[in-house]
Order: sequence, then structure tokens, then C-alpha cells
Amino acid sequence: MRDRAAQGMSDFPTFDRGSDHLNLIQATSEIGIWELDAETGKAERNLRHDQIFGHETLLDEWSAEIFLSYVAEEDRDRVENLLNSSLTDGNPWSFETRIRRADGVDRWISAKGMPIFSDSGEVTKLIGHVIDITETKRNEDRLKLLSRELDHRVSNTFAIMNSMIRQVAKRADSVEEFSETLMERLAALSRANKVLISDEAERSSLKDILTTELDAFSGWLDRLSITGETRIWFTGEASEALAMIFHELLTNAVKHGALSLPDGNVSIDVSTHADRTVSIRWVETGGPAIADNRLSGIGSSIFRNALRDDGAVDISYSDDGLKCDIRVHRSFQNEALPDTPSIAVSTPDQAADPETWFSGRRIMVVEDDPIIGMDLADIFESRGATVLGPFSRVTDAFAALESPPEAALIDFNLGRTTSDEIASRLSELAVPFIVLTGQLDSADLGEAFEGVTVISKPFREVDLVAQMIALGS
Repeated sequence: MRDRAAQGMSDFPTFDRGSDHLNLIQATSEIGIWELDAETGKAERNLRHDQIFGHETLLDEWSAEIFLSYVAEEDRDRVENLLNSSLTDGNPWSFETRIRRADGVDRWISAKGMPIFSDSGEVTKLIGHVIDITETKRNEDRLKLLSRELDHRVSNTFAIMNSMIRQVAKRADSVEEFSETLMERLAALSRANKVLISDEAERSSLKDILTTELDAFSGWLDRLSITGETRIWFTGEASEALAMIFHELLTNAVKHGALSLPDGNVSIDVSTHADRTVSIRWVETGGPAIADNRLSGIGSSIFRNALRDDGAVDISYSDDGLKCDIRVHRSFQNEALPDTPSIAVSTPDQAADPETWFSGRRIMVVEDDPIIGMDLADIFESRGATVLGPFSRVTDAFAALESPPEAALIDFNLGRTTSDEIASRLSELAVPFIVLTGQLDSADLGEAFEGVTVISKPFREVDLVAQMIALGS
């Protein structure tokens, strides 16, 4: 057999040599082309065909038998039966299968062959193509994984919410306490979920978990220190549990522990072990003495059960304050960064009285969800503000801007559009505004939102009020 690698497809027997376009496609595409003789089982093909099977140059010969030797053993009978059906009954030979190339690499291919019949109606040959679809299959597998993971997390999130509602309801002494406690824990759950939704949804880093959770306690960050390596990755389940645990520790420290007193401090030390387990030690100093078993209710339940089989949490008490030792068994990748810096987040000036600052001020609210819109309006109106809106459409918001407000709160996504035009118009009118969004990355909001304050959904009322005061001060 002549060397077709040198000749390309110029002498391939089944195609019109005079078609320059077809020759160009055959020479430059990633498609392997083949022709199988029904009687002999021998095949002609182009160079790309053999390259798909791991050969740099065209082999001296090819046959159905040779092809089947590359097919994954568990798929071989199926593919061969389809071939026999095509040769016998004239059905198209169409399939996807795994192969092991000549270089030992496993790949996926998609192939299709069409029968050519003699005058008497017998199949004389099959002509067709083969394509390497490995990347497509990998993307499909990843989408399936993400779909299963999303289904698991949504179901798990609703279960967690139900448990939170039951536990908080048992211990709340008032509707206000119930509402505040529940919203805080739901916000922590939301922050944990946002950490988990990333390019690699099945894992999260300790650094991201700590940063995201500590951002919600920005007013106390100058009294927290973190030492050790935090670029350590955990499974999704362990990441979610850690986010909830840190929220409980921070909430307790602010309300009852070291951060409830001016001179109190918290240190977080992280260390890794040879077996890839991770130890996290939380130590409070300078706070009030805490009675043993001070942590109770849903908080203690989270400490006992959140990590399940992924680790353990041990709480101890002393005159100096609470100590918590967290051990996580299932870290699976250590990407340590030298000299991890302390986390620092700016906090708004909260000197103004939130109960009087809003009195007489006109604030625009742009939000397409009617329930959230009513909630936002109620937050400002209950403090004496006049609310323009809430508006769910760009045109309505533009009409209201004929008489500009003192400040605005705008949602980024408004149905099928965004609030870019509103943001640009507010900037032209020198009206300060805050962006409310469920997006994960504020860098994706666009130029119209550059430099503005961004609040993520779900939000805490106290944070929204403080940021609005800071905006107008």
C-alpha cells in the first residue's frame, strides 16, 4: 500500500478529486475519513483517521478487525454487532465508544458509516467518518456531576433551613429574636454556598471560607489574627460545615465572648499533618469568663454534627475565654502560600443613629422581585424615609429620576435585562447608590458599577442600613 501520509487525500478512491473545497476540508479538518470493503474487511482512510488512533503516520493497512482491537473491551461486542447489522441489513453504522490508542491513552470517538449497495441490493462497502469527542464527553460528565451536586445541595439546603427554623423557634423569646437569629444563620448558609460555587464546584479552600465568613464581621477584624497555611482545599461537605462552624464561633464571640469586650481578641492557627488532616485552633483572650457549656441549642448542635465523618470539634472553656479545636480529616490538596496575610476589611462609619438618619430622605429602590422590593421599602420607610418605588423596570426608574432622590438601592438583574442604564444615569445625576446582587463576582457588574458599594443577597438588615448611612454621610 502506498504511503497516503505523503499524498494526503488526493488519491482517496471515493471522492471527487476535482473538488478543491472538499479536498481542503479533508486536508485541514479533524475528521477521520474511511472506506471499508464489505467483502475483504480492509479499509482505506486518511491520515487524520490513524492519528485519532494514536499513530503519527498512516499505517500500511487497516481493517475492521484492527479497528475493533482498539475499542474498549466492554464496548467491543456492541460495536461489532452494529457493524454486522450494517453489513447484513444495510443499516447505518453509528456509535460512540471508548478506545485505547496505540500510545496507551484512553479517548472517546464518534463514528458513522453509511452503506453503499450493489445493483442487486447487497452492501458492497461502508463509507464514513470518525471524530475524537473526548473533550465533549468530559464536559458532559462534568455537567452531570455538577447537576447531581446541585440537586444534592439544593435538597440539603432545604433540609438545613427546616432544621434551623425548628431549632430557632424553640428557643426564641420573641418574633424579633426569631427573625434576627434565623436571618443570620441563613446568611451564613448563603455565604457558605457562594464559596462552594466555583470553577471546581466540588471543593473550596480554607482561605476562601475564612475570608467570606469574616467579611460579615468586618467591624471586629482588627482584633482577629490568622496564622498558618490557609490555601488548603476541602470537599464541598466539609467546606459548608466549616463555614457554619466559623459563623457560630464569630457570633458567639461578638455576643458573649472575647469580641464583646473592647480588649478581647481572637487568634486562629492552622496546621497541617502528614496524613493531610488539618487542625484549626480558635483561641479567645481578654473576654469575659464563660461558664462551661455556655454554647447550647442549634449552635452546639452544629459543633457536634456539622462535620459528620469529615472531622471533629472540641470546645473548652477557661477564665481567658473559649477555645475551639477543629480537626478536618478530608482535606485532599495542599496548596500552601507563604506568609498568609491577616484579613482586613474596611467597615462603614456607624456613628449616625440609624433610627433618625433616614427621616425625611428620599431613597429610590429598584428591585424586580416583588417580595424583596416590599421588604427593602419597609426597611427604609420604617425609619422615616420616603421610598421611590420599588421599581422593577428601567423605564419606570428613569421616569422617577426626573426628581432625583438623595440615594438609591438598585438590583443588578432586572428580569432579562440589567440596571446598567440606571446606574449610568444615577452617576450623571451625582446620586450615590448601592448595588444589591446575587452575583458571585462584583467584578462582572460592568463599568457603570465601578467603585460602588455592593451588597450580596441574602443581606442582613443591619448591614444594609449601615452601608446606606455610610453612603450618604
